[in-house]
Amino acid sequence: MNAQAAQAVLEIAASEPALGPPNSPRSRLCPLHHILLALAGLAASLAPEMAGAHPHVFVTTRETVVFDAEGRVTAVKNAWTFDEYYTAFLEQGLDKGPDGRYSRETLADLAKTNTEGLADADYFTFIKANGRNVKFVAPKEYWLEDTGKALVLHFTLPLAEPVKPSKAFVMRVYDPTYFVAFDPDPAADAVKLEGQKPGCSLLVRKPPQNDALKQVLAAIPIGEQPTLEDAGAAFADSILVACP
Repeated sequence: MNAQAAQAVLEIAASEPALGPPNSPRSRLCPLHHILLALAGLAASLAPEMAGAHPHVFVTTRETVVFDAEGRVTAVKNAWTFDEYYTAFLEQGLDKGPDGRYSRETLADLAKTNTEGLADADYFTFIKANGRNVKFVAPKEYWLEDTGKALVLHFTLPLAEPVKPSKAFVMRVYDPTYFVAFDPDPAADAVKLEGQKPGCSLLVRKPPQNDALKQVLAAIPIGEQPTLEDAGAAFADSILVACP
């Protein structure tokens, strides 16, 4: 690892400012959350003990930070595995193929709806690069995959403008309202770089344990939001990237 890049990552970790959505309102649920409220009702019918606790939906994430030939970050590739209840919700009324799974074609409309709906929640993705909040354009290359146990949403989220992570690049994936819990896949390669130049470094920093806040959020009913702004940020990993 390049010593300069490694030192930059450590400096980011030490001085990283609070990240959050630059323009997202906190006073109302976005349309995607209204869809998830319907899911929460389904989950409550299947598991009543879940009905009164935030979060209500669980997503396991894998992220790939994509670089271009000039060493700039241009996109983030995502693979989000939905929990069994959201998977069951999505699969209602669909027909499986001969192999006992749903084909990509069968799931195409759902993939489109779910991916486009993420725009209302800023794609649950918050990046600050070189001191500035990063914006995105519409996702591309999206599809749903049936693993036989769960549905996985794959999509590529392009940055509105490429950025060179020469000073600081920090990414978090989370729901500010903590209605949805995003948890990184435990695999060692759950976060990775693609197409980077030699010397780039990657660090995933875990958030401090906050059991007291979890207990407060767990008591919030389905239809209400936390009064604490950006509550979900307290449980989000920080993905730190630095390149020479």
